Amino acid sequence: MSRSSSDAATQTFLVVDDHEAILEGTVPALKRTYPAAEIFTAQDIQTAQTQIGYYHPTLVVLDLSVPQKPYAIASAEVGIQFLKTLIESKLAPNIVVLSTNIKPLVQLKPMINAYEGGFAAMDKSLPIREMLRLVDFALRGSIYLPPELRSRSEFDRKWLEVLTLKFQEGLTDKAIADRMQVSDRTVRNYWIRLQDALGIYDEPDKDLRIQIAIAARKLGLLN
Repeated sequence: MSRSSSDAATQTFLVVDDHEAILEGTVPALKRTYPAAEIFTAQDIQTAQTQIGYYHPTLVVLDLSVPQKPYAIASAEVGIQFLKTLIESKLAPNIVVLSTNIKPLVQLKPMINAYEGGFAAMDKSLPIREMLRLVDFALRGSIYLPPELRSRSEFDRKWLEVLTLKFQEGLTDKAIADRMQVSDRTVRNYWIRLQDALGIYDEPDKDLRIQIAIAARKLGLLN
């Protein structure tokens, strides 16, 4: 089973990415947030496999597009195969996929959803704070797939009803609560669940509800 984020003294992180610029941003951020953790890096799968066999990391942060061995060409297929091996291993490290293209993960969704360790994935163009949020999420043993890897059926029917009543009928939260015959607090909880499911975080200069609507329309959750 995966080790929790509370076991800070025993944490070992492995960051696998062939881009030095990414490593120079990711590793210091992890060191600042988890000062007790030992952090190692690998720029190819061959080196990563050696590091994993030796250190048994608590967390693996992985770019999907990586080379099999030093000086080889990076490939998403190499990363996917390595990820599959990690998921199937008895070690079951917590995993965060940090990649410019996370869509290939869709082929591993059944394995990811049944995984015993923590798992999260995100586009590496997103802010460092989002990566740190998902690292903490994975270290707690939770599983998070970004909205673009989810189907409509993965969103609760009541959440979808809230979206429709708000953005297609223009109702206030109080009117939504009356229509659904639930409390105002329940409606607020639905918004929080939607925000989390859509991977949206608060930004001072952006309207949160509008961001939810934009993300929902991209996924076809709203007409």
